[in-house]
Amino acid sequence: MRGKDRVRIDVCELTVGMYVLELDESWENTPFLFRGFQIRTLKELERIRQVAKHAWVEARSLPDGIPGDTRAELVPLIGKVDFRQEIEQAQQTWGEALEVARGLLDAVRLGQALDIPGVKRTIEGCVESILRNPAAMLWLTQIRNKDDYTAEHSLRTAIYAISLGRRLDMLPRELVDIGMYGMLHDLGKIKVPLPILTKNGRLSADEYLIMQTHADSGRKLLMSTSDVPPAAVDAAYCHHERLDGSGYPRGLRHDKIPQVAKLVAIVDAYDAITSDRVYSKGRSSLEALRIIFDAAGTHFDEEMVAHFVKLIGIYPPGEIAELSNGEVGIIIGCPPGNKLKPKLLRVLDADKQPCRERVIDLATNPKDDQGKPYYLYLVHPSGAFGIDIEHYRRKGLLVPENL
Repeated sequence: MRGKDRVRIDVCELTVGMYVLELDESWENTPFLFRGFQIRTLKELERIRQVAKHAWVEARSLPDGIPGDTRAELVPLIGKVDFRQEIEQAQQTWGEALEVARGLLDAVRLGQALDIPGVKRTIEGCVESILRNPAAMLWLTQIRNKDDYTAEHSLRTAIYAISLGRRLDMLPRELVDIGMYGMLHDLGKIKVPLPILTKNGRLSADEYLIMQTHADSGRKLLMSTSDVPPAAVDAAYCHHERLDGSGYPRGLRHDKIPQVAKLVAIVDAYDAITSDRVYSKGRSSLEALRIIFDAAGTHFDEEMVAHFVKLIGIYPPGEIAELSNGEVGIIIGCPPGNKLKPKLLRVLDADKQPCRERVIDLATNPKDDQGKPYYLYLVHPSGAFGIDIEHYRRKGLLVPENL
């Protein structure tokens, strides 16, 4: 940005609505997620005044430029649509993004240049979809192919990061940034020997040390690539750091861990726990959230974890619910006032055989064919019992609710 487009002012002169480009304090020593952000609340304003003396702001965000309270005019208005309208476009965007993720991995393997502008364009499409209706992209994260894990993991991490950023009230351009960081965070794994990456069993101590090198490999790779934001390097290098210092590669603690890395750490861990791997079966979202929640404050940022739990929900659409009588259904959603009793589409009988589909709303205390009350017995990951959730959605029987 040209000098005349930025102005250095005392932090006491900052007001809500100004766009901060830089502070006279190292960004790693501040509580802010991005190197550049719009001041949206008095609380953010107070945080700036606590850590810095001067700030460089966009000239147009000053009162004699474009006032801060016209923020809505600066952000493209994206209309909301329902799930049925969005899912077809989301599937196309997902497919294109998955090809980009595969292309990134191939480029690393072949020593070719990374198409960072292409990644940004793709992530912009994902952000637009999530802003129109987040349920569509989150639904697609439930449809998994374990043979394409690395590429799908990169994309799902991006989608979860964008969705969490949306709950944290990030601006659209910030959502694009955090989505890119999610897409790029694990590229260093391509440098790990394949026998270690695909080992069907627990890694030895030496193998685990080699696996840990992927963080530094990712850092070096992204630092040598043009158009990569510094925060993307932070996310790749530090997403395995933990608040209590037990992470790697440097054993950083609390405020020494970049904010973007704290966010990516949560969504990366969630996707890894819920995914089938060569050495373990994926767990349900409920189990994954319990693991992450129990580690809040020691491994993961508590505030971000709280928002992420609310984002995913205890019983997210697309997961498989086993009922008290052995019948099995696909979770559709939960009523706003009762998050513990989901609505589901029954698709298997007690013998785990296909049966006539029926919507069962546990919030209404329904009974089975024997007159016994239904209750939720166990939640399984999407895909359990060989159930193809997309098959039922395409039949028009399944529309995710309340996302």
